[in-house]
Amino acid sequence: MKLEIEKFLDEIDQWKFKVHEDLKGLSPAQRKAYWSRIHEWARARGLNVVDAEKPTKRPTKRVRRTG
Repeated sequence: MKLEIEKFLDEIDQWKFKVHEDLKGLSPAQRKAYWSRIHEWARARGLNVVDAEKPTKRPTKRVRRTG
């Protein structure tokens, strides 16, 4: 059992390093396109892909009017 877990963790590390190498020289727009392509691939395979939630906008500070 322990050997299987270590094997699985090694596979995750290999995947992580591969993704890091793929993303290393990309611009933010290219990274977004890369992740969009990966998400579409995962959806096509029937995997459950959860999109990140957009951050909520902060309310504006109230300013006193003078005059």
